[in-house]
Amino acid sequence: MTRPVPRFLLMACCVILQLPLAAIAKEPKQKEQQIAGLTYIVFQNGSKPSAELLASLAQQMHWDNGGAGNLDRMAVHLRFEKVDETRTAEGDRIRYRVFAEGAPENKVYGLSTLEVGKGIENSEQDVYVNAQGLVMTRRPKLEEEAVSQLPGIELYVSPKTIPGLPTRYAVASRDRDVTAFGTIDPNPVVNVDRLCRLEARIGAPGGAAVLVVADGFTPKMRLPIILESQGEVVNIEVTTDHNGHAVVAGFPYIQGKTSGVLKASAEGKSCLPSVQIPWDATPVVPATPAAPAAPAAVPAPATAPAK
Repeated sequence: MTRPVPRFLLMACCVILQLPLAAIAKEPKQKEQQIAGLTYIVFQNGSKPSAELLASLAQQMHWDNGGAGNLDRMAVHLRFEKVDETRTAEGDRIRYRVFAEGAPENKVYGLSTLEVGKGIENSEQDVYVNAQGLVMTRRPKLEEEAVSQLPGIELYVSPKTIPGLPTRYAVASRDRDVTAFGTIDPNPVVNVDRLCRLEARIGAPGGAAVLVVADGFTPKMRLPIILESQGEVVNIEVTTDHNGHAVVAGFPYIQGKTSGVLKASAEGKSCLPSVQIPWDATPVVPATPAAPAAPAAVPAPATAPAK
């Protein structure tokens, strides 16, 4: 008959088994911090972001998501189609035509632009859409309703081409009933692993703040996101939405350092995309204070009279 194992030996085995697990444990997860729906992480030796910077980042996130509270980002949205690219002394210049998909035709619209580090700029020019959603600088004629391009009449935008730097546009009706949002980055910092996509978007000048955008992950999962900057590591879990989408803001600045590289990765159930983006700035606030992030993430269209 087998003799029972002494109790003190069982306890010793339990202790021994626990030691390796402690040795390989990850950095402790940070407590989730949020403002206006934006989750953010701060490094231990980093700098606490200002309220103005957090409000600006939350506004950017809501803009990218189609407006605060919008659960269907594709309902009414902007789509951009590349027209041409030219080389200039300042760098490459890319022109895009704009489509306001899902926007009704029987309205007068205005264009708003949001660049990183600036406030919203509203154009006084009236614009219109045809049946294809093509944004035009005058009302479409009957024979122009079905066209998807109209040189000389269609609206063009030319965002900056710095890698990882997004430019945000909105086409909003003058009566404020409809707003179509869109974000474009001609040179995105992105990595795709299987169906999982991870992107790093500059959120403040010099990369002092970065939005880490995850798409294509399992819906409603707790998604671990790990950030690393100049040897410091933080990790946090965020819950993806019903589309497998999540956003986390990070602040790569480390005290005593003036530049570096922010590395980000996301641990999906069967994927592990990672990106990295350089930074070279101390903590900053937007040059022009942004409007409150929610619910005022919707830009205020210019108030030129409807025609």
